[in-house]
Amino acid sequence: MNYERIKEKLEILADAAKYDVSCSSSGSKRQNKNKGLGDSSGMGICHTYTEDGRCVSLLKILLTNVCIFDCAYCVTRKSNDIKRAAFTVQEVVDLTINFYRRNYIEGLFLSSGIFKSPDATMERLIRVAKKLREEENFNGYIHLKSIPGASDD
Repeated sequence: MNYERIKEKLEILADAAKYDVSCSSSGSKRQNKNKGLGDSSGMGICHTYTEDGRCVSLLKILLTNVCIFDCAYCVTRKSNDIKRAAFTVQEVVDLTINFYRRNYIEGLFLSSGIFKSPDATMERLIRVAKKLREEENFNGYIHLKSIPGASDD
């Protein structure tokens, strides 16, 4: 696994996910400069609250910021000159499990640009959830954004 490339994708796709207003980010930028312990750059970590008031941390990322549409309101629109990236299904699964095992997160918040078609994008999001639940036995929180235009099948 190319960790530098994964980190680059995480920076791009976590930053793009911040425009989804469903939960707030911690906003911390404290970086480890002297090889000390910890780093709270917080790429992709957001916080939300449970019904009982408990604060939980989620890995909040996009599967991709590539999009076939050109919606004027959207930062990932096709005509926007931004750096593009895409995770594979396995990369999202691995990130989620690794962050969970390190107690960085309690769940995943996953959305996406529409890379090929709404159905292809939704299918890939569902594959992430299925792999987490069925192959990794992940019982943490998973929030998938429904992709507009995806069929009901």
